[in-house]
Amino acid sequence: MDDEIQHLRKTNTVLKISLVMLGVLVLLGVIQAVTAGTVGVGALSVNLRDDRAQAAPTTSSESPSGQGGLNGALDTTTATSSETPTSPSAETKVLEGSFKQSRGLLTVEVTKVENQGGRVKLYITAVNASTAKMDLPLGPFKAVDDTKREYGASLATSKWPVSVAKGSSITGTVELDQPVGKAATKVDIAFNGIAGSLAPTGGAVAVPGIEIPR
Repeated sequence: MDDEIQHLRKTNTVLKISLVMLGVLVLLGVIQAVTAGTVGVGALSVNLRDDRAQAAPTTSSESPSGQGGLNGALDTTTATSSETPTSPSAETKVLEGSFKQSRGLLTVEVTKVENQGGRVKLYITAVNASTAKMDLPLGPFKAVDDTKREYGASLATSKWPVSVAKGSSITGTVELDQPVGKAATKVDIAFNGIAGSLAPTGGAVAVPGIEIPR
C-alpha cells in the first residue's frame, strides 16, 4: 500500500513538472511569435507575419526631366543660342543709262550699274561691226575711280562671254574685284588686250565717266 502511495506521488510530481515545462514552452512560443513573427524551430517554424508588411517602401532616385540630374543636364529646351543673327544684306543701288565708247568697228556700252555695299557690278554690251571675231578677255580689264584707286575684274563673280562673233554683239556683267571707296563717284573702265584681226588699234577700248549709284 505504501509503495502505491509513493508511486502516485512520484507520478503527480512528474506530471506537475511536465505541465510546468509545457507552460514554459508555450510561453516561450508566444514570446517568439510576438517578437520574431515565427513559431517553431528550423524547418518546423511557421511565419506569422505577412511578407507584404515586411517589404520596405521603395523610393525613386530618378529626377524629373529638366529638374536636375542627368536629364536636367541634357535639357536643351531652355538653352539660349549663342549665335548672332545674320545681318541683312546691304541695299543695292541701281543706275541705268548709256556710257559707251567706240574704237574702230568695236563699240563698248555700259547700260546699268549696281552698287551693293561698295560691290560694283557693270552691265556691258559689246558690238562687233567687223567681219572677223574679236575676243575681250577679263584678265587685262582695268578700272580706275575718281580717287585714283585701281580695280580689276572679279573672275569668280563676273559673267562675261569674252568672244564676240563678226557682225554680232554680246552682253554680260563685270564685277570689280574690290569694294569701291565711299568717296568715289565715277569710274573709268578699259578692255585691254582685245584680240582679233580687225581689233581696234592698240587692242583697247576705254569707257570713261561711268557714274556710281549712291
